[in-house]
Amino acid sequence: MQSQYKNQFLDYYEKHNISPVSQDISNLEKHFERRNALYRQCGIPSLLIKGNSVLEIGPGTGHNALFTNSMKPAKYVLIDGNQKSIDETNNLLSTYFEDTNNCEIIKCNFDDFKSDILFDIVICQGTIPGQNNPHEFLKKLSKFVKPSGILLITCVDHVSVLSETLRKIAAKLMLGEQNLVESEKLDILRPFFSNSLKSLKGMSRPIDDWLYDNILQPIVGKLFSIEDAINSLENDFEAYSTSPSFHIDWRWYKDIHGLEKNHNQLMIKDYQKNLHNFLDYRYTFDPLSSKDAIELERICKAIFDISITMQNGKIQKELTLELKNLLEDLSTLTSVFSKETTESVLQFTQAVNDYSKGKPFPLELPLFDPWFGRGQQYISFIKKNNLSQHID
Repeated sequence: MQSQYKNQFLDYYEKHNISPVSQDISNLEKHFERRNALYRQCGIPSLLIKGNSVLEIGPGTGHNALFTNSMKPAKYVLIDGNQKSIDETNNLLSTYFEDTNNCEIIKCNFDDFKSDILFDIVICQGTIPGQNNPHEFLKKLSKFVKPSGILLITCVDHVSVLSETLRKIAAKLMLGEQNLVESEKLDILRPFFSNSLKSLKGMSRPIDDWLYDNILQPIVGKLFSIEDAINSLENDFEAYSTSPSFHIDWRWYKDIHGLEKNHNQLMIKDYQKNLHNFLDYRYTFDPLSSKDAIELERICKAIFDISITMQNGKIQKELTLELKNLLEDLSTLTSVFSKETTESVLQFTQAVNDYSKGKPFPLELPLFDPWFGRGQQYISFIKKNNLSQHID
């Protein structure tokens, strides 16, 4: 049985008339400080936004757009295909800004979007991973960036999203084959997931929004890693900065020219040797061997594939046994660098093993609850330009 949805996010949001990406902005200063920290890590200080043009694809409820617009872009175009998102973004910006003449909010599926102008900064958060063809989506998005302009996107890989993948599996095992509406599913899942989300100090989303967006919404398309993004843009863009930051360049600036620039491949190299650091946000580990990194990716992808099979069909005992074996392989690998991550994995493994023997999935997993990966990463790019052409 295949998912009834063809497009990630848009189809599910429209069916249930939701835009489950709201933020707690009761402390607006705190919200702005968080967004400022993100933009700073990605190499986009506020002065870079002021007076320039910004295009944002998929602003959701507009909470993050509040900060971007507060930096006074001369032109700010926001595109979203979900009417609920359009309405909420309109309402929020109108509430907080007396003058929004610089803003243009357009209801449009990105596939249909066209523009005769290029933008200084193009932003697309939480949208590309999950698309049916993330590469083509990104290639189209990149065409709206001016030469020397900045592109800011988010990426997700099988390692970084593993803890959420296991939570989706847990939800499937708890809900079973019952024919329930979304509100009934929320009632069943809230107790288990409340324990997990309480452990996140920086959690700023309502629990129901998080459950809709990360657990109940089916995965339709493909994940898209930092390495995927860099390779997709190799010919026209250079990797710039990331959040979290894992890339350090010790080269002398006078050596960085011509073929020696090599920003993209150096970023990929650092990404690969830090892949395990996306597994558990609580810790930072020394570099992993390439052999172990490849094995980690294999295990995480296999678990992700099991979650998709469960999502689109019935729970089969063979799948739970395969999952248990993969988790045991994972615990052996993580024991090399993290005792706490291994304890989280082993407790979830025991829950799966008990379920396969007819026991209900437990409502409390105290060792598993605090484990989250660095699920979504931000990466910025600079569009290549012939620098010498600026000489008159």
